[in-house]
Amino acid sequence: EISSSVSIASDDELSRAGTDYPDWVKGHHLQLPNSLPERVKRLARETTQRANNPFDKAWAIQTYLRTLEYSLNVDAPPFKADGVDHFLFESKKGYSDYFASAMVVLLRSVGVPAQVAAGYWYGTYDVESKTFLIRDTDSHTWPQVYFPNYGWIDFEPSPNRPIPQRDLLLGGEFEGLGAGEEIPE
Repeated sequence: EISSSVSIASDDELSRAGTDYPDWVKGHHLQLPNSLPERVKRLARETTQRANNPFDKAWAIQTYLRTLEYSLNVDAPPFKADGVDHFLFESKKGYSDYFASAMVVLLRSVGVPAQVAAGYWYGTYDVESKTFLIRDTDSHTWPQVYFPNYGWIDFEPSPNRPIPQRDLLLGGEFEGLGAGEEIPE
């Protein structure tokens, strides 16, 4: 048995969240290596040039990454190569670890706090038992973006997975749950 918490913040609310990040977020979740190739930073700027807020930047980067190929059959980056740079400009294919890492690096390059999360995908919903069946094949890695007053919000740059529907609980079986309330059994 597991319990989880799901944000029901709308895209519109997230786009208005601003950039008043706590010091602990700025101090850790904007870090990048000094060796990050300039072309990675340039791609982040170009991809987000029309974005007016962190949510729009995250959406633009997610959209761009979803044009790359998802594959479990990838060669490792060359020795001493930057993994994100190699994924974005050389191989242009990878699995969820590659997509999540690339999105986090690109976001941090344009001043948006982000982190990589790892765990399991939603699995398969069983209507009869109202439960999710989660298998080992559901293991997954995804980026989370920090929004003031909302916390860490999931994004999905891997093209083999659907984009999270932040309004999934609204208007459905669990409508009316407040923050911190558990889904009824």
